[in-house]
Amino acid sequence: MNINPNSPVSISVVMCTYNGDKYLEQQIDSILCQTYPIHELIIQDDCSTDRTVTIIEAYQKRDPRVKLYINEAPLGFNYNFSSAFAKAEGEYIASSDQDDIWRPDKIEILMNHATNHSLLFHNSYLFTTDIQQTMGKKNKSVLYNELYLLMKPYVPGHECFFHRNILPIFQQAVKQENNISYDSLLMLAAVVSGPIEFIDEGLVYWRRHPQATSYHTEQKYNAWEGLQTALKSLSNHSQRNVTKRYFQAVSNYPFRQKYTIRTIRYMKTGSIIGILKACCVCCIQHKQLYPHTRFLQSCIKSFFTPLYFIRDCSKFAIH
Repeated sequence: MNINPNSPVSISVVMCTYNGDKYLEQQIDSILCQTYPIHELIIQDDCSTDRTVTIIEAYQKRDPRVKLYINEAPLGFNYNFSSAFAKAEGEYIASSDQDDIWRPDKIEILMNHATNHSLLFHNSYLFTTDIQQTMGKKNKSVLYNELYLLMKPYVPGHECFFHRNILPIFQQAVKQENNISYDSLLMLAAVVSGPIEFIDEGLVYWRRHPQATSYHTEQKYNAWEGLQTALKSLSNHSQRNVTKRYFQAVSNYPFRQKYTIRTIRYMKTGSIIGILKACCVCCIQHKQLYPHTRFLQSCIKSFFTPLYFIRDCSKFAIH
């Protein structure tokens, strides 16, 4: 992954669309006008019924970097991205949503940090309509060790900028589960492939609106309700099955830490005993999950982390 500073590195941007005509032009303009020129903008449309394709075709006529692919049948959000990445020619690949706005120097800043990294991810500014009126940065604090990324996936795809070398291991899990969460998988494929780094700059204005695929209202629990709902998740066979399939799909990844491997081994059983064993492993490794929390609270939260995964993450882990 060494970069020759005297030779420009080719950058592919991969965007997936579905009925996104309302905000699409702002996003495409922000990508094509980057201060570090991109090699191509691959857009794969998942059978839109609005003006999305018409808008993209107009850009395609004006700029040969825009390459449009239209799925014959809907693939769904995750598999649409996973399959679109395979079409990218660039050495580095940036993932893009259809309704955000990039800072004009996003790629330039990332390239200044890219040497020898398998993946970079960055912060985002949250907004609804006006980028001059943001709701602040998305990430307040960041951890990205193996166990944390495995058990607490939190990085959206639009923040990911990765070397194409991670694609073979990424696709390994996709072949097993087409609809696996592509952004969670990117982080895992990257962390086992080489160094990753967080850039604490808001390089994307992340539009939050009810029509966005990633938009959801997180349910808030007090401490006692959180523990109760986490315990109840053990009786949810559907969510336990999704969790089992997710961990089976990543079980052959070459993780370096024995406790990560043990956690996967227990979680992929889908059994209550196996999940509780994973809880014990997470409790012992509480500093990997809650390093800035008081000892007892850190241990309790870490013990319940596999149950939180079943309760919360199974809703999007395979979707």
